[in-house]
Amino acid sequence: MRRRPPKPARASRHRSDPKAEIVQLRRELEEARTRLREIEQGGSDSFLARRLAELEEGRQVARGQAVEATVAKSRAEAELRALRDAIGKVPGLWGWMLRRAQKRLDPR
Repeated sequence: MRRRPPKPARASRHRSDPKAEIVQLRRELEEARTRLREIEQGGSDSFLARRLAELEEGRQVARGQAVEATVAKSRAEAELRALRDAIGKVPGLWGWMLRRAQKRLDPR
């Protein structure tokens, strides 16, 4: 009888399929070549303008996500305050037990 659980099998050392990696690298190379052609043909102004527009769009998305996270945090804090208030108002033995458990979980 073994006292320790068996060790999990080790993952293989090959991280990915070499053929798939080659395909991905070729695709990235073609994208880089396409960008260079665009810069050579249209000048850097159009490329930079498009890139700046992409970055601005990403910034707006990030700002929206930050606002959503702030709203979610404030809702969660309000729910926590309401729950703590409700626990504080429970009468009798159950209330005492809940408050004692709350003190152990939340070492404010």
